[in-house]
Amino acid sequence: MVTSLLPGFLTAIGAPVIALGLTEGVSKLAEALAALKGGQINDRYTGRHPVLVVGYMLTGLKALVALVSWWPWVVVLRTIGWLGRGARGPIRDAYIAQEVPPEHVGKAYGLRESFDTTGALLGPLTAAILVAFFPVRTLIALTAIPAVLAIVMIVRVRKLPRRMATHTVQSPGLGDPVAKWPRQFIRYRWGTLLFSAGYVAPTFFILRVWTSHVTLGPLHAHTLALLLYTLHNAVYAAGAYPVGRLADRTAGRFLLLIGYTLWVAALVGFVMNFNSVWVWVALFMATGLATGVIELAQKMVTIRLVPQNARGQGLGQIAALRGGGQLAAGAVMGIVWTVSTPELGFGIESAMAILGLIWIAVAIRSGGLSNS
Repeated sequence: MVTSLLPGFLTAIGAPVIALGLTEGVSKLAEALAALKGGQINDRYTGRHPVLVVGYMLTGLKALVALVSWWPWVVVLRTIGWLGRGARGPIRDAYIAQEVPPEHVGKAYGLRESFDTTGALLGPLTAAILVAFFPVRTLIALTAIPAVLAIVMIVRVRKLPRRMATHTVQSPGLGDPVAKWPRQFIRYRWGTLLFSAGYVAPTFFILRVWTSHVTLGPLHAHTLALLLYTLHNAVYAAGAYPVGRLADRTAGRFLLLIGYTLWVAALVGFVMNFNSVWVWVALFMATGLATGVIELAQKMVTIRLVPQNARGQGLGQIAALRGGGQLAAGAVMGIVWTVSTPELGFGIESAMAILGLIWIAVAIRSGGLSNS
């Protein structure tokens, strides 16, 4: 809900478009660094539950955005929230892979993604309904309610099983000697970084429609933008479980290639300033499906390329690279949109995504991702 309202909120307090780019980019970098640490905690320490609790508590602080009027505070609060999100992510994903039989890991990830995205579906849908009756600031404040409920539920969940494992891969981060990691995984990391530099945050899609002045009957562009983001998440949620089942039966590397291709096609579509609402509908559906495929395929490829006792660190590294690339994507998009046009910004991001797609395609063709 906060994500869907953020572009409109920043516009309302007089922030430039670069503010959205910094908010997305800096928070993604913080998430990435926290994910590295979360991966280490998962693989090296026996107690993981407190990290999950703290992670959800930090994420819930996003509701405090409702109290600010100076846009740099939005960057700070969003960054704190994404620190929590980053720290808990690798632990959660590694735990799922640990507890589920190998032949069902894809389905398990898909089921989790579908539940997670159902929440992300209800948020913008609620915002789209209420934005005509309440100020954006009030709606952001109301997100404290589900945040507190989520924290209470996580606290009450039984603690995760303790890990007792002998590690053959000890790696504090991306700066380790590369010989400690499989060569296929090293190539995969570079492809992830390249593609992530073109992995534009959905808030820019929302802003694209928010500022387009497109209407659908009585629906203003603001409401339409929120409904389109709701559709994006609906497609993501509906596709997550089927995609997960497919990932259990086929090579994750090819599924990743499909997701990247779909994302590139949709991103190129955002370069154009369409007046047709139905074209926007198609683009948001495409980005929703592509996001679901990419998120799941990246995890599947990772856990199949790294040793089992280093999954947390592997997942953390991929999350870190994804966040670093998205930092660049957000900064470039915000700067170019501010000083030039959104068309140029989306064009540059499309070019970076295409480079990542080519890298992965070449790696697959040469057998560089053969373990996935």
